[in-house]
Amino acid sequence: MRPLNLQEMAAAMGGKVRGQVRFPRVTSVSADTRTLQKDALFVALRGEHFDGHDFVEEALRRGATAAVVDRSFSADLSDGRERQDHDGRLIEVEDTRIALGRLAGWYRNQLAAQVIAVVGSNGKTTTKNLIAAVLGAKMPGRAAPASFNNAVGVPLTLLSAEPADEFVVVEIGTNHPGEIAGLARIVRPDLAVVTSIGEEHLAYLGDVGGVAREEFSFISSMRGRAFVALSEQAAGFAGKQWRNGGVTDTSRCSLLTYGFDEKADLRAGDLRQIRDGQRFRVNGRFDYALPLLGRHNVLNALGAIAIGTRMRLSHGEIAEALAGVQAPAMRLQRMTVGPITVINDAYNANPDSTRAAIEAVDALPDLGRRVLILGDMRELGDHAERCHRQVGHKAGQSTAQVVVSVGAHARTVADGVTAMAGTTKRIYACPSVEALGRKLPMLLEPGDIVLLKASRSVRLERIMPIIEGSVGHTMT
Repeated sequence: MRPLNLQEMAAAMGGKVRGQVRFPRVTSVSADTRTLQKDALFVALRGEHFDGHDFVEEALRRGATAAVVDRSFSADLSDGRERQDHDGRLIEVEDTRIALGRLAGWYRNQLAAQVIAVVGSNGKTTTKNLIAAVLGAKMPGRAAPASFNNAVGVPLTLLSAEPADEFVVVEIGTNHPGEIAGLARIVRPDLAVVTSIGEEHLAYLGDVGGVAREEFSFISSMRGRAFVALSEQAAGFAGKQWRNGGVTDTSRCSLLTYGFDEKADLRAGDLRQIRDGQRFRVNGRFDYALPLLGRHNVLNALGAIAIGTRMRLSHGEIAEALAGVQAPAMRLQRMTVGPITVINDAYNANPDSTRAAIEAVDALPDLGRRVLILGDMRELGDHAERCHRQVGHKAGQSTAQVVVSVGAHARTVADGVTAMAGTTKRIYACPSVEALGRKLPMLLEPGDIVLLKASRSVRLERIMPIIEGSVGHTMT
């Protein structure tokens, strides 16, 4: 972030500095005292299990220029000496979360960098990382760390941008109606990628139509002469949503579709799965190697290629950058544990991403049994039973010899597997990760390829120490 004046930041947030400003210079913004830097502005956010106001004193001691606090916090400072110590170092606002968004929106309008938004039901983080790898090979810029895709992460990503940056890649996520539209008003993207529209957060978004309305709600906040890359799957939902967003004049918004179909503007063909990734050809002319598993990651790569070519990189430059990428942690991350291969895709899950993970494991050229460990998919509401049964059907049709379901919907998944596979597979249902841990060492064999897939709240990666400990057992 370029150095800013505390007073102008307070004005941008609709806040007021209490007392006379003592340290006017701000060089970064943080909501976490553990990573706070000197001369930072600390934003005291309130969450379900924490209150950043409890850390204001620590932030100021660590060298923060000032802290952004709710007005109620200032009113509670009753001790005279304490009030005097805080004078000039507190910005009072009605709501710190809203204030952070206002500050980021104000700062975004000063950026010369091209701001790229990535939205969609699946593949956002991987696509964001691939875009950053492609553009970062040729120009300065930054992307959201990890999955900074909410009302805190998106503003912090924008506020981290430096004056010399030529691009900023922002991931925008949602699980409730209105979240993407609100974040898009802050981001005001110049370019965007829509990765997919699928069954996600149905407990709050209702159905796939509700998902499409939510995901495409960024449209009206795009800047003039914007560029949008749509996967062919997402493009099927785009027409009505696009018109509702008010973007009908193609002179101010260019569209590109990508996928495997011949009708796609950017299309991948000649796919060949290799041990640690895959090779493919774009538009029948340009060869690519991608060290990521799964056909769906070719789609994610096409989204990055679309942005790269729009930013005037050649296919050769883009291919070189993509050849060197690494899988994000717990996203089809290949790991070797003694004689067992683990495909760790436990970061998150919904029906589409789970089916894609099963297909990716099916397509591996490795010899060995396929073992699928499938945990609950959360936030599906009234659709949960149907979605878990359909995932069971997919697992039942797969090449896996062993399928283990975990969690509250374990029996539903197992029944779905049985409906398709009958007695041709070994099928187990475990009510919890702990129960799975007790059973797993007896199920694994040397040479197994084990898929871990579940929603984030399941924390299925907790089973990794059990797999590591079972290596000795499987060799006996």
